[in-house]
Amino acid sequence: MASFCPKCSYKLSLVDTKPECPVCGVNLVYYGMEETLKQEADRAEFEHACLQPKFDRLKAGTIGSPLAIVRLVISLLPLVATLLPMGKVVVDLPYYAETISVNLVSVITKVFMNLDTDQLFGVLGSDVAGTAYIFYLVALLGLVVALIVAIVNIVNLMFACGKKGIKRNITTAVVGIVFTVIAQVGMIAWVSMMNATVPEIFSATVNPLGAIGIILAFVAEIVINVIYKKKDIKVKYKDLTEFLLPYDEREKYREEKKAAGKA
Repeated sequence: MASFCPKCSYKLSLVDTKPECPVCGVNLVYYGMEETLKQEADRAEFEHACLQPKFDRLKAGTIGSPLAIVRLVISLLPLVATLLPMGKVVVDLPYYAETISVNLVSVITKVFMNLDTDQLFGVLGSDVAGTAYIFYLVALLGLVVALIVAIVNIVNLMFACGKKGIKRNITTAVVGIVFTVIAQVGMIAWVSMMNATVPEIFSATVNPLGAIGIILAFVAEIVINVIYKKKDIKVKYKDLTEFLLPYDEREKYREEKKAAGKA
């Protein structure tokens, strides 16, 4: 129990065991709680008002308009395009033969999930296939980076209405195109060298439609972002001015706003 009454400053003694002040009758336990709750509500509403513009920009960049929805759908295309076949590899060894369609799924399941670094470095040091496998690694790197860029561009939509949002989306799409081309060039060089070096156990073909599909998807992203920029669609922010005011001023602001609406 407090030494003094918080309302009338009466000095409490040991015999004052009741929860009420013997002088003014105020409840010593709950006195001031209403003010504390009001301050906490004030703080919560203020924090909400500060965060709301970020939610408004997120909504505007993803589903805030028909054009934003179209851009969201188009942003998924590069990721889907990485599933297109980029080539075919046929391996024919004693007691083992396999035909692999090269795309994102096969790269993950056949390469990264069964990666043997010792064997890889051994192949890289080979006079027969060392140079070819350098291009093989280049192709893998290009495809993986293109995949990462496709995912990053989807995430970027959450910040698309920021100051550099459109520029960021276009830049990452260009990076995706560059690494897709690198992947295709690396694959062509690898296939060509391996076909010429060990034709009796290895044969492969390159399907350009896979890379073309990924590139066109990134180009579509660039185009839709340019259109979005030219349309200059503005973010619709919720009016939360009243929550940025001190608690005691909010009622006055609401009354003035209500009166202005009736006028």
